[in-house]
Amino acid sequence: MKKSVLIVIGLCMALMVWGQTGVDSEWSPQVKQAAAWIDENPALAAKTFDGLLKGKNKKNTSLLVAIGRAYLDRSKTEEAAGYARRAIEVDSKCADAYLLSGDVALKLNDVNKASSDYNQAIYLDENCCEAYLKYAQVYKEVDPRLSLDMLTRLQEKTPNDSRISKELADVYYVMGAYGKAKEAYGNYMKTGRPAEQDYVRYAMLLYLNKDYSESLEVVKEGLELAPENHVLKRLAMYDNCELEDCRTGLEAAAAFLSDSDNPDYVYLDYVYFARLLQADKQYDEALAQFDKALSVDRSHTDIYKEISAVYEKKHDYSGAIEAYRQYWEGMKDTSDVSDLFLLGRLNYYAAADSACHDRQPAFLAEADTIFAQVAEKVPDNYLGNFWRARVNSLRDPETTQGLAKPYYEAALHILEQKLDAAKSLLVECNSYLGYYYFVKEDYDRSRLYWDKILEIDPGNETAIKALEGIK
Repeated sequence: MKKSVLIVIGLCMALMVWGQTGVDSEWSPQVKQAAAWIDENPALAAKTFDGLLKGKNKKNTSLLVAIGRAYLDRSKTEEAAGYARRAIEVDSKCADAYLLSGDVALKLNDVNKASSDYNQAIYLDENCCEAYLKYAQVYKEVDPRLSLDMLTRLQEKTPNDSRISKELADVYYVMGAYGKAKEAYGNYMKTGRPAEQDYVRYAMLLYLNKDYSESLEVVKEGLELAPENHVLKRLAMYDNCELEDCRTGLEAAAAFLSDSDNPDYVYLDYVYFARLLQADKQYDEALAQFDKALSVDRSHTDIYKEISAVYEKKHDYSGAIEAYRQYWEGMKDTSDVSDLFLLGRLNYYAAADSACHDRQPAFLAEADTIFAQVAEKVPDNYLGNFWRARVNSLRDPETTQGLAKPYYEAALHILEQKLDAAKSLLVECNSYLGYYYFVKEDYDRSRLYWDKILEIDPGNETAIKALEGIK
């Protein structure tokens, strides 16, 4: 006797027992057993299901739905849809039948039908939790607010269902409400059964919410479960960099970037690696990684600002200025006066650097032009005039021409109106003006500025010596 015949006989005997003991408690095992044959022996599976549906179970909607779901679980959408239709024909108020029909439609990417079926299931049974969840999933990307509304309704009915927290987190994530997403995912991680992707999503949410320390803890837990997860390894590098743990961050970077042929590296991976190298004072290596980031995506011209900072730390002011110009050109539409000021300051530093002595006049001219623009754009801010004074002080190191005088006076006027003005700035302005009048032998005016300094800083040795010299 063939094995398949023996199986059918065994099933029939089980059905006889099942018929005596009741449908709800007995037919599920038989459905599961027959479902195992759907792929290998579809004819036998169909025959067995037909056997289950004979007699008084011919119109058993629960059984019809269970068989349809067995087919759907094996991606047999046509058969699954057929059993869903049969169940609805038997009982048009069967919420589970519409739930199955919606699942089939979703499998076929028919979002409109899926949402309609789920909505009908909820209408027929307001406690059909699966329909709420799946409706929310359907609309998560399309209209997250509809999804959020459905999940809120469900949470009122079943507040202890951890799956709701997970779905809420996903919806908030799509909406960009990372703080709320973080809270919802945190609830799920405590009460649910998080899988690998849950650790990934939660760690990413924490990172996006700038909770780097918490994100790193979740990353560590996730890597214990999935040591080779690409995104978790990436976040280990990102989080350590943000937490300024350079050494651990470099170790994480080495682990993450070990596969040089991996197509899933993005420009930001190289940016973070460059930042870690920069923090470790490996400046040339950092520049190489910033170049890699630009080779991946040249639209991120803001990277040039970080490149400029590396050159500045190397005291390569020419390189710093060139990189900053590229940043400035790329960000012209969105840059602000602070960007303009930083470009001027780089030119001043270059002019003050002995290595750039032969180009000092050009750097000073550029810095003076830029700081003049800063002063014009923000007339109530001391910075433009103050740095213009420094530039012109370099042009006139002996203070014989007083080139910096009008700018120190303008800066001092603004600073004296501010109760929180830094003492060092006030001292610098007054010191220049006191020395200027000393050189001009206008001792009365000179004394006024040195006295001002002693009011600010009673122990200032320069002011004390200057006043002694005047006497």
